Amino acid sequence: MDKQILRRSKLNEMHEFKINDNKQSIDIELSNRLFDTDEYKQATRIGVVLSMDHEFDTYKLIESMLKDGKAVFVPKTDYQNKTMTFQSLQNLNDIGPDEKGINHVVTDTDLTNELELLIVPGVVFNQMGYRIGYGGGYFDKFLSQNKQPTVSLIYDFQLDQFKPESHDQPVDKLIIATTK
Repeated sequence: MDKQILRRSKLNEMHEFKINDNKQSIDIELSNRLFDTDEYKQATRIGVVLSMDHEFDTYKLIESMLKDGKAVFVPKTDYQNKTMTFQSLQNLNDIGPDEKGINHVVTDTDLTNELELLIVPGVVFNQMGYRIGYGGGYFDKFLSQNKQPTVSLIYDFQLDQFKPESHDQPVDKLIIATTK
């Protein structure tokens, strides 16, 4: 199936799922499964996106990470140059929308690409860890230039079969929640 059609189909499923009564408990289950991994336990510097409402809820995850004493970093995107780095997030009150309406850190904090774990978002994943994102290529570019353990927290309906392209970068581990 064409990448764009597959992306659109899975995004529709994600938007439908966001109103599911079980979404919050499934997101908590995914977070708890992450907390049990060696990757999480060993990492002190973790990169994670500030999620949109149809995605796995990273806000509660970030709250827990900060309480655990983890240094949390979220994407700072340069849309003009199509690059991304990570900015320190010390408090969820320090975020606001960027020019595309995507939340980011609005205070002046440290920037880095040196992470010990990166929680990678996506729309569609295959069993080998390859992903289809939103089409900007920011994460594939970052992953090709920076090496750290990677994990994605996904819903079972986000799994599908597709052939990765040469520039695609797989994640190391998928944590998959059953939604039915």
